[in-house]
Amino acid sequence: MMLTVWLVVAIGAVLLLAVLGFGLYGQGRRLQKALGDAQAAVAPQIAELNQGIRRAQALRMPDGADTTHGHGRHA
Repeated sequence: MMLTVWLVVAIGAVLLLAVLGFGLYGQGRRLQKALGDAQAAVAPQIAELNQGIRRAQALRMPDGADTTHGHGRHA
């Protein structure tokens, strides 16, 4: 009798873990998809910012020399 109770409890625990694991797997998949969508949406804006930074750096230092003459915050 006691063995039967332990078997039922063990089977119930395994089933509960399986259901919880499947739910967690589904949440992980949804999170992964949302992250991919967010990265795809933000990528063009990041590329624009990088391009703007490169343009600003090229205007600031056309020959590679520092043109701040000690007035910048990195002096």
